[in-house]
Amino acid sequence: MNSTSFIDLTSTNARLMLCGEDKVDLLDRLSTNDISALKEHGQGLSTVLTTNKGRIIDLIKIYFFEDHLLLVSDMQSICKISEWIEFYTIMEDVTQIDVSDETFQIRVFADDINSIFPQKYHCEIDDFFVTVIDGVSISVTRNKMNTKQCFDVFGNKKHKNTIIEFLKNFAMQLESSQFENLRILVGYPKFGNELTEEFNPLEALLDDHISFNKGCYIGQEVVARLNTYNKVQRQMVQVSSNHDLDIGEIEFEGKTVGTITSVMKNNGIAYINKKILEETSQVQFGSFDVEIHLI
Repeated sequence: MNSTSFIDLTSTNARLMLCGEDKVDLLDRLSTNDISALKEHGQGLSTVLTTNKGRIIDLIKIYFFEDHLLLVSDMQSICKISEWIEFYTIMEDVTQIDVSDETFQIRVFADDINSIFPQKYHCEIDDFFVTVIDGVSISVTRNKMNTKQCFDVFGNKKHKNTIIEFLKNFAMQLESSQFENLRILVGYPKFGNELTEEFNPLEALLDDHISFNKGCYIGQEVVARLNTYNKVQRQMVQVSSNHDLDIGEIEFEGKTVGTITSVMKNNGIAYINKKILEETSQVQFGSFDVEIHLI
């Protein structure tokens, strides 16, 4: 794969504007990270929406603009997220505006964003800057998929083709299958596969998106107890084989010890019983041996 590449995520991800005086406080009470730390235009962070049982609704991005927050989630989870926010909005001054149809999102994989954009920028992971390309105003966020650095570009959808043509001067456009392969190879979780209400954030290795010092949020008691008493039963891992894999149960010594949740040919992502990880690095899928790789 070209070291500099990009993928159009416009129809893959949803974008929701949150307006009103209580938007930060409300999201802080609904998700795992310290949303109250967002105070200035250009700041952002990742956080996990969890159920009251501490299970994953989705891993989302929150970006702080002067007059609103931009929430970015998987397109398949946005209805649940919107309903979740609405359910817990009682007296709070919070308004939701779904801007998915009016905006675009493009993810760029590049070692140095300054090699693409003319200005010199530096920002922390999840923060963003605003720039102008060919007369088009865009927001560029610094992101990462585990160890893979990337940048997300947001803007008005009517200008998407202009930005795509601009990026083609520097990078190769990825097909969805290539992006999925990259996601699996770096062990990054996806909504509907690894990010579901079957798993909790600690099993999904989302510790970096959890504040263990903030006030209460939905599901906090469960997540905190799992962390404090080391009660996490499963762990997300990468798996590989000499044979093509499929989604399904994996075994060790004839017993089910985990589940493959994503596959691309002979590579995949799975959840494995943590006790098994202490015993072996090889399990079975059907009649095939499967190697476990820690993320």
